[in-house]
Amino acid sequence: MPKRSPWAAKLMKRALIFVHKWLGVVLALFFLMWFASGMVLHYVPFPNLSQVDRLEGLEPLRVEPGCCLTAEAIAQRAGIGLGAARLGMHADVPVWRILAGEAEGRAPVWRTFDAESGAPVAPLTAQQAALVAQAFSGRKAVDTEELERDQWTVPQGLDPYRPLVKVRLAGDDGLELYVSRGSAEVVRDTRRAERFWNWIGAVPHWIYPTVLRQFPQAWNQVVVWLSIPGVVLAATGLALGIWQIFLNRTRWIPYRKFWMRWHHIAGLVAAVFTLTWMFSGLMSMNPYGVFGPRSALPSEQARWFGAPSVAQLQPRDALAAHARSSPNADALELERVQFAGHTWYRVHTRVGQSVMRADAAAPAPVLHARFPEEEIARALGGIRGAGHVPVELRRIDAYDSAYYAQNAASSDVRDTRPLPVWRARWADGIDLYADPLSARVLLRIAPSGRWQRVLYQGMHSLDFEALRNRPLVRDGVVMMLSLLGLALCITSCVIGWRIFASKVRPRRMPKLDEPWSPSS
Repeated sequence: MPKRSPWAAKLMKRALIFVHKWLGVVLALFFLMWFASGMVLHYVPFPNLSQVDRLEGLEPLRVEPGCCLTAEAIAQRAGIGLGAARLGMHADVPVWRILAGEAEGRAPVWRTFDAESGAPVAPLTAQQAALVAQAFSGRKAVDTEELERDQWTVPQGLDPYRPLVKVRLAGDDGLELYVSRGSAEVVRDTRRAERFWNWIGAVPHWIYPTVLRQFPQAWNQVVVWLSIPGVVLAATGLALGIWQIFLNRTRWIPYRKFWMRWHHIAGLVAAVFTLTWMFSGLMSMNPYGVFGPRSALPSEQARWFGAPSVAQLQPRDALAAHARSSPNADALELERVQFAGHTWYRVHTRVGQSVMRADAAAPAPVLHARFPEEEIARALGGIRGAGHVPVELRRIDAYDSAYYAQNAASSDVRDTRPLPVWRARWADGIDLYADPLSARVLLRIAPSGRWQRVLYQGMHSLDFEALRNRPLVRDGVVMMLSLLGLALCITSCVIGWRIFASKVRPRRMPKLDEPWSPSS
């Protein structure tokens, strides 16, 4: 066997030290920020108005005789494309809120129409938005601000609702509600404590300032290109630690100075999970599309919806049927759902829902607690077209390795990760999950998505099933590892500052009465 060249080994080690040293100088504060903010984010998520809270703030839906037009009739009169549609109340008047597909390729936006006359409702003024917020919260509005986006409304999921009005409300908790001027409804809520913790949690952890996040592609590239050198920094540190252990066994800790010594010790303990957290953070951004989409493809969505159909059942008749069936559950909202070539009405209450076919003008519509299971199964089995027959199609009543809730006790799990669901599996490794409660396709898992499940969700949040089912144990493990990472980052920041300061500190010039020498 050829002997290993000491010169080559020394050169390689010098290169590793150089890369680790200077990446550490640049990125040490970022690492410290990511560990500290991640600990906060683990307990305080980014503000979001859950479906449960949204319904809780709605007024009961009251429809007078002679009301109302169907969503199709209103869209036809207004000359807009019909997307999602919801019948609810606004200022004591029933209105249709329609996600209008605009002409000329513009993005869809929510618009509001009087449900009786079909007349468009003008975008809300700040004063009208304050009244909406007061009715929603039961509190007095103290201030309003018109805006397009701010720190808590910057995600693009709110784009169809813009512009917004922020309404500050009376109370010790600093409640602020964001009202959409177009859909005339509350779309986000935040409280003072929530905002405070997010300023030191989600915002720094995700590199999420509004000035950057409002440009999604630029934000994605910034995070990716911060994460890549972060992975290299962690990997070179791990390599140097292993090198020291296995190639210099007489002296595993070669440093005598306090900060270098403890940086080396902390690195030996924390290097592996620091690397896995950095790498999984990079994977969370799906860099350059390495993972497949997690929602149904456009062609699959088209098959799921089926051919467009027109509602024949009048909204007042649907609400009357619901009232007869559930007299103690006030209807809050009537949602139009297109599914499997049929139009349905889904009536929301605070305690449940009623579902009925709307494209047949039956005198006594049949009510269901959820969409018919056989139709969900049939639509899901055919969602990929005639040439793709699933090898498995069944209802599941428990979470599996891909479809699960990070917090099963959360109030919005019924909307985000409900059970039971239908799961279809194909021979090429594609899985799709559909919800019989809402007739939505909730999740699409491709073979690459299974890797994403491990390389991102598993490694970054430690939500593997063994830990997810033991939340206190998982919290303890996450906090312990985060504290070790924090200790490592503190030593990195001190060392990095000393290296930087030594390079920028001006050299001492000799006094005039001192003899000059080249070493001065």
